[in-house]
Amino acid sequence: MSDEFRLGETTLRVYLLLVREGRAMSIREVQKALGLSSPGQAYHHLERLRSLGLVVRDSDGYRAVKRDGVLEGVLIVRTAILPRAAFYLGFSITLTTAYVISVLLGLIRLDLFAVIALSSLSIFSIIEFNDQWIKLRRLLKQYKA
Repeated sequence: MSDEFRLGETTLRVYLLLVREGRAMSIREVQKALGLSSPGQAYHHLERLRSLGLVVRDSDGYRAVKRDGVLEGVLIVRTAILPRAAFYLGFSITLTTAYVISVLLGLIRLDLFAVIALSSLSIFSIIEFNDQWIKLRRLLKQYKA
């Protein structure tokens, strides 16, 4: 992805704050919520987001406009913020569950290769989700404190 479309950690924190709040916020509110050193720093990140079309500025302040989608490894649905690995985890667990149910109902025969592949996929997905979840929680705690 081109650097002009990449968000740095602080810019991403600003965007996540606006998504979580679900309302327009002033520059000072963003500065205080994230513990930024100056209003100018908050302004810089808000304007970066505005230039990318992720926020709009109105008379009440800055507001997130893209509230559903995937951004820098996070899945945003309304005000829920989840690691992108949540999708892969859900897919792998659903696939594994469907396979186990099909075997139990006698629709297909047990295949050792399928068991190993699906188990590996599920375990990898759980580990990846957990890793991303820990990083995301750490990032979100930085502006909640």
